[in-house]
Amino acid sequence: MDIKKVTGDLVRQKRVAKEWTQEKLSSEAGINNRFLQKIEAGHRMPSLLTLFKIATAFGVAPDKLVAPIWKEWQKEPEIQPNS
Repeated sequence: MDIKKVTGDLVRQKRVAKEWTQEKLSSEAGINNRFLQKIEAGHRMPSLLTLFKIATAFGVAPDKLVAPIWKEWQKEPEIQPNS
């Protein structure tokens, strides 16, 4: 599992559900549009601060973005804690 890809897919899904362009989301979140493109493409991993900005732009608590990523990460047996 590629955590960057999972994160990018989630951000893209939420953006498309709001019928926003990448330009709209980057403007609302106060982040660089090219950086957002790289996040959605799975090429860059956003910092927590950037995830907080994106969540705020979407009008949701940050855990609404982080929880689905965490669930995907937990599915990977080789990265399970205490395994």
